[in-house]
Amino acid sequence: MQKFIVSVCALSFFLFVGCGEEHANGEKGRHEEQVVYKGKNKIWNFDSDKQGGIAAGFSNQLTGKGGPGKWEVIKDDTAPSSSNVVAQTSQEYSGHHFNMAVNEDGFFSNLELVVKFKGVAGTEDQGGGPVWRYQDNNNYYIARANPLENNFRVYKVVDGKRIKMDSARLQVTSGEWHTIKVLARKDQIQCYYDGQPYLEVKDDTFQKKGKVGLWTKADAVTYFDDLEVRSIE
Repeated sequence: MQKFIVSVCALSFFLFVGCGEEHANGEKGRHEEQVVYKGKNKIWNFDSDKQGGIAAGFSNQLTGKGGPGKWEVIKDDTAPSSSNVVAQTSQEYSGHHFNMAVNEDGFFSNLELVVKFKGVAGTEDQGGGPVWRYQDNNNYYIARANPLENNFRVYKVVDGKRIKMDSARLQVTSGEWHTIKVLARKDQIQCYYDGQPYLEVKDDTFQKKGKVGLWTKADAVTYFDDLEVRSIE
C-alpha cells in the first residue's frame, strides 16, 4: 500500500498577492495576505510503491481521444526524494489527448498543491503539471509548464474542452527537475514556477471539493515526484 507522509499544520504564513489596483506606474499593486493551513497535509513520494505499475491510490484517467496513457512507478536516481518517481511513459497518442493520474484518497477545495516534475521526452508536447478540484475526467483545473513552448499556463477543462486562463513566457528546461505550486482559495488561483509567482486568475467554475492529480498531454513523457496537498482557510 502507498505510504504517504502526514503532518499536522496549524501555522500561518504571509503571502504577497495582487490587490487588483493599478498604481501610477501602471503595475498592479500587491498586498500582504495571511494564509492559514488547516488539518493535515499529504505527501506522496512514491518510494514505497512497487515499480512497473501506477502508484497505489491513483487511477488512470483520460480526457480526449484515444486510450488511456501509461502511468508507472519507475526508478530515477535524480529524483528529489530518491529513488522512485511516477511517470507517464506512453507516446502512443497525439492531439487532444490528456493523460491523468488522479488520487482517489481525498477531496480538497481551498488548497496549496505542490509537485516536482521533469520533462523527459516528446515531440509534440513535454512537461505537465498538477490537477485540482477534479470533478470527473472532463471537468477540472490544470497548471502546466511545457519545455517545447517555454511557457507556463493555467487552464480549466469544462466538459472536455480546455480553456486557457493565463499564460507566462519563461525558460522551461527539459531533463531537469522543476516545481509547480498552486494556491487556490474560493475563486482565486495563483500559480508559481520554481518558487516565483507567474499566473493569477479569478474563476468560479469549480467551487466544490475535488480530487488532485497529475497531467500530461499527447506524447509527453514526464516524471513526477513529491506531490503534496494541504487545505488552507
